[in-house]
Amino acid sequence: MLVLGAIVPTALLGRWAARRLGQPEVVGEISVCLLLGVLLVTRFGWGGAHSPGKDVLAELGHLGLALFLVGAAHEIRGGASRLSGRAVAWLTVGSALLPMAAGALLAVWVLRYGGPRLRGGADTPALVLLLIVSLAVTAVPVLAGILKDRRMQHTETGRLAMASAVTIDAVTWVLLALSVALATGDGGVGRAGAVLAGGALGAYAVRRLAAAAPVRTAAAAHPAAVLVLVAAAAFGAATATGQLGLTEVFGAALMGLALPADGERGPFTRAADTLGRAGRVALPLLFTITGTSLAVGPDAVFSWPAVALATGLAIAGKLIGSYLGARAGARSHREGLRLAALMNTRGLTEIVVLQTGYSAGILTSGLYLALIIMALITTALSGPLLWVADRRTRPVPVGTEPTLLPAER
Repeated sequence: MLVLGAIVPTALLGRWAARRLGQPEVVGEISVCLLLGVLLVTRFGWGGAHSPGKDVLAELGHLGLALFLVGAAHEIRGGASRLSGRAVAWLTVGSALLPMAAGALLAVWVLRYGGPRLRGGADTPALVLLLIVSLAVTAVPVLAGILKDRRMQHTETGRLAMASAVTIDAVTWVLLALSVALATGDGGVGRAGAVLAGGALGAYAVRRLAAAAPVRTAAAAHPAAVLVLVAAAAFGAATATGQLGLTEVFGAALMGLALPADGERGPFTRAADTLGRAGRVALPLLFTITGTSLAVGPDAVFSWPAVALATGLAIAGKLIGSYLGARAGARSHREGLRLAALMNTRGLTEIVVLQTGYSAGILTSGLYLALIIMALITTALSGPLLWVADRRTRPVPVGTEPTLLPAER
């Protein structure tokens, strides 16, 4: 209870500080909660394997992560703009392939020069795939918040960024599941394929069932029952995928994707949003417990070269790849710069990927910390990069981009 009492004001302080600095709240929250975890170990001796209450708080944190992913995955379904064709395709390709190549370069450095304490004992294919995924992510939830704060969610630039981010994240969830399966060995890849196929069929069946007219009518009449059923189903899906050798994260994300996008006031959307907000409240627990693990881990090591290389490759891969993709998709120089800044946002989606890899034993604590710092820096850079893009390019003449709002221009 004392630790929980310390986490709550710490998380609020982090959010407040981030807002004051014009940053997404998650940047401040993750930073201070990780530091709190380290402080609990180094100053108060709490956070080891047998510390009272740690297991309970860790389970609550993982439950919060699963609930948060229900809302985040459902936002992916409902937030994908109905843009199609050349612009979305080229932006997605550029914003995914070059960062993936950068992730492969980072993996080569870790394997050859990182040393055993930074590299760890994970299978090479699992580690390489996870690093590829880590540098390719664009965080849909944080991106949506940035677009909303800047009144860009209904502009062509905002919708294009969201559509590309949705596509990239859908692919990265599958690659993340494969990475975890590779790490488990013993036929894990075949089992992962079966779970992926079964999960996709199950999600499709849930979507078809929820879209039936009688079910929609009953759901509209009993929204509280929908909330309970969705929460139970998400817990069951997360538990099942965890027991089958994949991460619980995948089952929760599948549940969010299975729910129909029934509009802002629809019962399924409201249920997913409610669960996502509830999970979001519990995430500081996970960040703090992770901070204690970083402080007491037997392989704990901090590597400035790893931080610098991961951050540099992540920024260069996203900015260059997204800009080139936008330009290939016939977007203007100014819009290409703005899209590159937006696609560099990693936020909570990146944290989920890294936490999954860390829990599965793929990432060492030192490599996990380096990538966490990379995620925070790249997310914090989104606002300043947008400002630089606007300052260094001339505004688009009125009438040449009719979907822009006045605040966007």
